[in-house]
Amino acid sequence: MPPPVDQTVISRADLLARGYSDHQIRQARERGELRSVLPGLYVRDQPAPPDDPADRHRSALTVVVPRLAGRPVVSHLSAAILHGLPFAHSDWDWLGRPRPGEGTGRRPAGTAGPADPPLHLTRPDAAKSRRGAALRVHSGALDPDEVMELAGLPVTTPERTVVDCALVLPFDHAVLLADAALHRGLVSRPSLTRQLARLFRVPGTRRAAQVVAFADPGSRGPGESVSRVVMSRWGLPAPLLDVAVPGPDGRSLGRAAFGFAGTRVLGVFAPDPAGTPPGGRALSGPALSGRGPSGRGPSGAEPLPHRADWVAAGWRPVVWSWPELRSPEPWIERLRSALAPAEPRS
Repeated sequence: MPPPVDQTVISRADLLARGYSDHQIRQARERGELRSVLPGLYVRDQPAPPDDPADRHRSALTVVVPRLAGRPVVSHLSAAILHGLPFAHSDWDWLGRPRPGEGTGRRPAGTAGPADPPLHLTRPDAAKSRRGAALRVHSGALDPDEVMELAGLPVTTPERTVVDCALVLPFDHAVLLADAALHRGLVSRPSLTRQLARLFRVPGTRRAAQVVAFADPGSRGPGESVSRVVMSRWGLPAPLLDVAVPGPDGRSLGRAAFGFAGTRVLGVFAPDPAGTPPGGRALSGPALSGRGPSGRGPSGAEPLPHRADWVAAGWRPVVWSWPELRSPEPWIERLRSALAPAEPRS
């Protein structure tokens, strides 16, 4: 038997020199012990990889990118992860279910959950884009001011990253990223608009422009971002975000995620204590819920009030959570019913 592989990244030539046959290399790939990054270049999965998908992704980037030829730049979903933005795997929807017609990827044998997303790189000198299970190379020009350094790697700037993701990701995924980047001050709407103008000839710019127009810095976490997308798709009025809730005496009763102009209806997204959707692996990144386990606001300074205070003050809160986002009809109907009395009669 050939000696065990002790390198994180290894080439086919090195494996053959160690005594491996092509058949043994293929078996190692089928068992998930080796993942193909480029033709003839493999990544050995760590014996105990980090639990968080973002940590695994960052670890793989720091090992793989310096060993690639040319001057690849970390981009798209991988750049979003390095910028610390919450993300949903590109081949999986935001609740961990495979999207119809899309591949499910592979995970090492004995593990569960969706496959980790491939590493995304952009190479200006690449003849064409290339898709693979472990590496996705995008062909595209990058100006010097669209590249920065993070973790010792060349990475697209936040503006270029958000727009690149909006060009290729499903609408809800792209809104989730854009909301977070705006909320954290990494980008502004004018800077995203300017970045879009620089890529006006790239396919998908119309969809990306819709993402930029829909994104809002008032959305405090992925659950609220996805909720806004769902409400829009179901034809509900666009909500106000991060709404102050006053009591009868003017005393503050806290803030609600959503309010609706001309009504006393409030929308409340209530994440589970872990702040993640069921299955939890499809979303990653910091501040998933916008609120910590204590139920405090994004700053951690103000606890959420008991909803009975709001009801006693004449407000009509409608509450939903991650499980209900999976099948939104019930809370959408509750919200419609709450809004109906406030709608003007014709």
